[in-house]
Amino acid sequence: MLFQLGSLHTIGHCWLPVQSFPSNPSDRLLRYGPQTGILNTRLRWDETPNQEERDCTLILIKVKSLAAAITCAGVLSAFAGAASSEVAVNWDLPPGYVAPDGSHLPMKYPDPTGKPGNGCKIGYVSPLNAIPGLADQLKGMRAVATRYGCTLIVKDGGLNPQIQVTGMQQLLAQGATAIVVDPLVPQALAAPIRQANAQHVPIIMQDSPAGTDQANVPGTVSNFDLGHDPTAYAAVKAIADAKPGARIGFIYPSFPAANLQYQVERFKYWAGKLGLASVGQEGTPDNSNGPTSKAASALIQKHPEVEAIMTFNDPAAEATVAAARSLNRPDILITGVNGESGVTGLIKTGSVLMTWAYNNFANGEQLANAAIDAALGMTIPQKVTAIGAVINKSNVAGYNPPIS
Repeated sequence: MLFQLGSLHTIGHCWLPVQSFPSNPSDRLLRYGPQTGILNTRLRWDETPNQEERDCTLILIKVKSLAAAITCAGVLSAFAGAASSEVAVNWDLPPGYVAPDGSHLPMKYPDPTGKPGNGCKIGYVSPLNAIPGLADQLKGMRAVATRYGCTLIVKDGGLNPQIQVTGMQQLLAQGATAIVVDPLVPQALAAPIRQANAQHVPIIMQDSPAGTDQANVPGTVSNFDLGHDPTAYAAVKAIADAKPGARIGFIYPSFPAANLQYQVERFKYWAGKLGLASVGQEGTPDNSNGPTSKAASALIQKHPEVEAIMTFNDPAAEATVAAARSLNRPDILITGVNGESGVTGLIKTGSVLMTWAYNNFANGEQLANAAIDAALGMTIPQKVTAIGAVINKSNVAGYNPPIS
């Protein structure tokens, strides 16, 4: 990829480490302008790297300047120095994390060894198509499906288990080669799973069961786990580092959402392990702002000693921030999960300590790989865990929230 600086003659090419490249367009103009001492003219950036290019190790820079004496070393020095305040987003398991049983699940499925053949159709049943980040996940699934000669068919679950049942039945009627499901109530899908088994259509589950120590849903080939345990460790560790021994409370999803409920249980587990004191929790009957903010207010009022509140997702974190503000408690540390744009803005202002972000595009790639592997009859792991990243004030400027 080529970035052109200035407008005069080319003096050479430099390989720039991608982690040195700042994410904010205004930073690119201001940081690498006259004050660098390298160029005495405003820099012009013809292109911005996309996420795939950010994942590369190096970017090729073509250097143009008023001074032919500029060296690649000088340009690299200017770039690295100006970007040194930004911490790169690290997609992996949390630093220092060790699973309770000492083991680690694989973090990817094998690449397919071939193409399933003409008419290959990969089905996907969502909980709700409007979930933030799902658009990026579907892009990842579609990219892999296209690469291996398959089409992707998506059914919206509409937050209704019966609609998910209907979606699976429709996919089977449409001749799906393999189906991926993110179930609302796994037990409700028993009949269409049996139907798929009878038709030799492999079923891949997404985040069901929620715990890696739990048995996979009967009749399914594999489960792509979103990593609730490492997520919990990352969030609790952030609080423990910021305020050792903090007294913490939890916002609990009282509505049917086994994976979110499990997430809160893992918060409690790691809080005990890392020396934090749990003081209580409040349940919210749904995922909307009003009831969740009310729950957070009740938690703070019942437990005024609370110093941190852990929430099961980013909308709940936003609602908790609003509740803390209304009660004049900006001192409370608040954590989220998902890496959504609303919370990243609150991280920048210091209202939220951190969130755990999912690499939704990469997750989509893994889900499609699993489906195609299974369709080819390949042996795949029964469980795979997703990578993620801690997003906090040190690296939020370099993070791109998921597409809603």
